[in-house]
Amino acid sequence: MKSKTMNRTTTAFAAGLLAMSALAAMPASASAQAARFVSMGSSYAAGPGVGRPDPASGGCARSLTNYARTVAAHRHLDLVDVSCSGATTDNVLDHGQHGFPAQIEAVTADTQLVSILIGGNDVAYVGDLYGFSCRFEHKDKCGVSDTATLEKRFAELPAKLDRVIAAVRARAPHARVVLVGYLPALPAAAGATQPLCAALPLAPADAQRMRDTMTRLTRVFESTAARNHVDLVPAASISAGHDACAPANYITGYHPARTPGWKEPVAYHPTQAGMDRIALAFERVLDR
Repeated sequence: MKSKTMNRTTTAFAAGLLAMSALAAMPASASAQAARFVSMGSSYAAGPGVGRPDPASGGCARSLTNYARTVAAHRHLDLVDVSCSGATTDNVLDHGQHGFPAQIEAVTADTQLVSILIGGNDVAYVGDLYGFSCRFEHKDKCGVSDTATLEKRFAELPAKLDRVIAAVRARAPHARVVLVGYLPALPAAAGATQPLCAALPLAPADAQRMRDTMTRLTRVFESTAARNHVDLVPAASISAGHDACAPANYITGYHPARTPGWKEPVAYHPTQAGMDRIALAFERVLDR
């Protein structure tokens, strides 16, 4: 049984290497037939509040200038963007949102590149940021995850991410898979005893818990990428100094301005600069 499992892993890894070679060799100029690129994930992939909205995306609130769109346009890839705001791993694998099917349905046998940015909603990362900021401003009905629930969610997340990658490989054995991490909203410095800034209305203890959550989420992505032999865009490390309090922020704060074209402002989500930085890092991964 062990040898069969090793053989499957070796086969998948070899297929991944072939896909890596093909995509790395692909120049940023147009080719005879564009490679199929599927972008899956939650709002940090979709890009609500960034640039111009894609009217065809409905409640998923995808941006026409999210990182997948930028990479696809530069590389002349045939993009199928099925990312959706609010998505969890269940929405990727089992049931879609807003009238769309499960995101995995977009992955076909001829798919050559798949990006995955999912898991933050599984552990209520943004939801807890909202909740703690709401509490700081002394409002009612500000829900946050209790410690026991958070621990359970983190314990389950690695297996959920493994399932997503396994499902991609089952449908597109030769596709190159790239995990994309989440951009942190908070500065990395620990031990603060004062509130951070107007953009991050969080009590010091709550801010530290959210730093810890981001650190754990980042480590889960790193270990998942290593365990499954897939690429990783290390969003947390490339965004140092560009948190919601920074002048050149990659993440919006709790009370951002509304971007023209969008119905409402979107708190604690990537800015256009953040999306562009992820796109640049993504392309560097492809070139490796």
